[in-house]
Amino acid sequence: MQRTHRNAIALFFITLILGILACAPFAQVENVDLDLVGSQTMEALDIIVAGTLQAGSENEGGSSVSPEDLEEEVAPEVDATPSPTVEHMVRPDSPGSLSSYMTDRSTRNYAAERRAIADNFDVNLIERPYTSEVMDYLEYLDIVRGELSISGNWVYVTIFLEGAPPADSQAVYAVEIDSDIDGRGDWYISGIVPASSEWTTDGVYAWKDSNNDVGGITPLHADSPSPAWDGYETQLFAQGIGNDPDAAWIRRSPTQPDQVQLAFKHTLIGSIGEFMWGVWSEEMVIQPGWLDYNDHFTPEEAGSPEINSSLYPIKQAAMMDNTCRWAVGFTPDGTEPGVCYVAPPTPTPTVTLTPTATLEELY
Repeated sequence: MQRTHRNAIALFFITLILGILACAPFAQVENVDLDLVGSQTMEALDIIVAGTLQAGSENEGGSSVSPEDLEEEVAPEVDATPSPTVEHMVRPDSPGSLSSYMTDRSTRNYAAERRAIADNFDVNLIERPYTSEVMDYLEYLDIVRGELSISGNWVYVTIFLEGAPPADSQAVYAVEIDSDIDGRGDWYISGIVPASSEWTTDGVYAWKDSNNDVGGITPLHADSPSPAWDGYETQLFAQGIGNDPDAAWIRRSPTQPDQVQLAFKHTLIGSIGEFMWGVWSEEMVIQPGWLDYNDHFTPEEAGSPEINSSLYPIKQAAMMDNTCRWAVGFTPDGTEPGVCYVAPPTPTPTVTLTPTATLEELY
């Protein structure tokens, strides 16, 4: 290094002059002021060192050099840990035949009035495709339908929206699985919508509730918030990192821009044959550990999209929508927690038989 070279030159001159001073026979010369000699010698040394530094400075572009610059330069630390590379072995294909579906009320017709009529925060039915306070309508968060199909080892979920998400959207779309049909979600698989229609694991996460506290004390119904509840606390999959790097994916529909598709391996949820499911969209809170949201926010904190409510407008629980739940592997009877409306069975008409007269009665 040039700076180290200059230091060596300066050190050489210092050593040389000190050697001369040591060898000079000052004591044998009359009328020699040793203090004056020493002072003049040190002044000469300063001139030599300054000239050496100036020469080196000019060689590097003419900038001045401070004493601090003489310190040895230290190379910055470099993080040698490489980012993990995810190698995928298999990818989803396309949804197969329909196994289950549900519909959800659209809020588009109420957007101009900045309100919704299908929100029931108390029972975990969320209809809030609006921004907080201002109540701007976000059509790409307004769910109108959900479809589920199972093909081989893949479970496909398609979320139908009132509008296509923007190209740079950070909206999250998710499916919630209730495996034991008790109203408490057991798995939550979510993804940030990508810009393209190619399957990707980027932005995709899978969570599990291992301590069965999603839903608080009374599943689906609002409870007073408690710091003891941690919702979906166990992360099983994070953007390709997990026991299976191919476990969960997301894409925009390649044919319908207002549809988002999730795909996950059936083994991710234990290959269960019967379960309830529902879908979510959100772009503000995005905290699986806070679900159910009506157990995390008080009604006052959450606000309301009902224009005549004292809690209007929406506040902290904004920019989200979800659906009721429907069944896979069995026919619901309407008693399942969170189930969509099940029409009562059509009663079978009762046939009244008219007695037949005997021959004696006829004659």
